[in-house]
Amino acid sequence: MDYQFYTLMYVDFKNKSAANNGAHGGFDQQIQTYIKCCESLSESLQFFTSKSLVVLTNQQEYLERYSNKLQFVEIPFQLDVPRGIAFYSAHFKLDVFRYFGSLGEQGGYCILVDSDVLCLSAMPQNLKNCIRNNIPAFYDVTAQRYPAYGRERLIQDKEILTEGESSLGLWCGGEFLGGDAAFFRRLSEEIRLVQQHYFENYPLFHHQGDEVLVSVALEKMMRQGVCCCDVGAFGGIARFWSVPTLHVQNSWKAYEDSFLIHLPTDKRFISSVVKVDEGLKLRLGRHLFRAIFLNRLKFGVKKILPFLKRK
Repeated sequence: MDYQFYTLMYVDFKNKSAANNGAHGGFDQQIQTYIKCCESLSESLQFFTSKSLVVLTNQQEYLERYSNKLQFVEIPFQLDVPRGIAFYSAHFKLDVFRYFGSLGEQGGYCILVDSDVLCLSAMPQNLKNCIRNNIPAFYDVTAQRYPAYGRERLIQDKEILTEGESSLGLWCGGEFLGGDAAFFRRLSEEIRLVQQHYFENYPLFHHQGDEVLVSVALEKMMRQGVCCCDVGAFGGIARFWSVPTLHVQNSWKAYEDSFLIHLPTDKRFISSVVKVDEGLKLRLGRHLFRAIFLNRLKFGVKKILPFLKRK
């Protein structure tokens, strides 16, 4: 089965903000940062997989002014997302799922990734087998969520949407989701059943965005017998933070063999990548070493500053 990588870039002119986790500056600067991230991701995918990136958007003509390297495709967006909600633009991934579901067999295997991701190596055989056997793939980040929010909170948030059914507390990362049109049609239907309840009660959730809806829908589908593969188990993707985390994060050495790496707080580095080659991993490692050191220093100063002021 053929496959294609996609990312979403939803432009919100009304709020004039595209920023989530590290894209700073005015609106135009934020757009440029995300465009450069998409270019770096596309170039790294081309280098290691010979596959390019398709950027799905609501403003194709507008974004084409910023880049002649990327393939933009404008798709219909119907979702009515509350303006006060966190990660506003990320919710439009639900429209992307519907779009994938409409592609039919000719759409092949669709892989949706976030734009602040880089490809670091050749695709692992595990993921190739998922695609070949048409097995949906996701990224399980439960181990990264519960140390910060508690096991009970993850279960509680999901049970708000499951009407009395007990939940396993499984939490899916929003940076990777793959499958064919039939999978995305079924996922979209499961999400549709709970999305209005979610939007009416979103302040109750510890996290707002597509992750909670996908986590609820995917857990229900797996209980119904849908086989899904966690790509994080074999390094298909990993999420790495250069800022202090509430979960115990391994050293960079444990992640550098990943196929894809999600860097939520390092968009500036991703957007600054000039050349993609075998040395990309080494340059990224050097950047992360410096960033981790500086961020730990800043965090330490913030912790001791109140005590120094008392003296």
